[in-house]
Amino acid sequence: MKLSYLALALTAATLAGCSAADRERASGGFDYVNIQPTDTLTLPGDLERPERDSDYAVPQTDIKNAPIGQRVNITAPQQVRPLGLGSRVLETETETRAYFDIVDGMGDSVTEFVKEAAETVLERRGISYDVQSDGHWLTETMSLQQTLDGEGGFLGFGGEEDKLQERTFRYEIIQETESHKRTTSLRVNIDNFTQKVDGRTVDVAPVVGNNLEADLLNAIISEVNRKQQQAVAQLKAEGIDTQLTQQSDSGENILLVEDSFDQAWPLVNLALQSIGFEVEDLNRETGTYFVSYSEPDSGFLFIGGDDYEPLNIEEGEYEFRLLESGENTAVRVYQDDTMVSEQWLQAVYENFRAAVKQQSKL
Repeated sequence: MKLSYLALALTAATLAGCSAADRERASGGFDYVNIQPTDTLTLPGDLERPERDSDYAVPQTDIKNAPIGQRVNITAPQQVRPLGLGSRVLETETETRAYFDIVDGMGDSVTEFVKEAAETVLERRGISYDVQSDGHWLTETMSLQQTLDGEGGFLGFGGEEDKLQERTFRYEIIQETESHKRTTSLRVNIDNFTQKVDGRTVDVAPVVGNNLEADLLNAIISEVNRKQQQAVAQLKAEGIDTQLTQQSDSGENILLVEDSFDQAWPLVNLALQSIGFEVEDLNRETGTYFVSYSEPDSGFLFIGGDDYEPLNIEEGEYEFRLLESGENTAVRVYQDDTMVSEQWLQAVYENFRAAVKQQSKL
């Protein structure tokens, strides 16, 4: 069986008087485990024994194999943190699952985006894995070794010897995507988990496995967030693009700004002004800019003239109406309540596209 050994830097912890494993058990002495139960209270014969309230009776249980003293694991459960935009966590008694909704920067497939992030984390940690099926990975078996400090003695003499603890396990990663393809989920399971102390197999507290699962899931969530923010920054550096296209359902010619309405609304305002349209009024509720256009004035000896190129369109008043179109924003242009021609849009398109791209970079 191939093992991947995860080395732990325990030297500093040992010099400080405790190892990483010591954080899993309480500090102080454990003499209390040898305390015997006290005898039943003996009453003099002339006193009446009070009735015992069963509400506070301690039930008889078999604690022979239960962890006590040093064997009690006090590790705090690690929380899965949905740090990424569009991510959330659903926790039940049996599993913790992270959900990712598709957001800007993820491209066309949130499934592929999250899958690549998970594989990046595994490769960064040097963990080999096999793809069992679509959305199902199993890693190699790994070994995590720690030194357990011995207890008792005086100045290091006469106490228990240090023990070697070895935990072996592998990760199982399962990804499931909703039928609408806009949401995918990820969960991490610990498989074949065993623990040995000096070669002897001992029980493992459930919290240990849960924390290992949470640790990897948090790392993947962080990587998804990092990749998404990096992609958004790159898109911003490239600027927001605009297409001259035709609506498939209505056949209308439109300008399609490749961003949400909330982002496109202020950008269109600035872009219109930079290419020669004067915004005279606006109504955000209806997504409308009321503008007028006049050819640029060259000024006297090129001093004080307008600083935009002529669009070679009819001067007058126009309405630019913005409407959400999926993840993008459709821009329709009207003159006297009639949509302008395709030739009009072609005359304006390149200048409008360049202006929107430039404003989105600022």
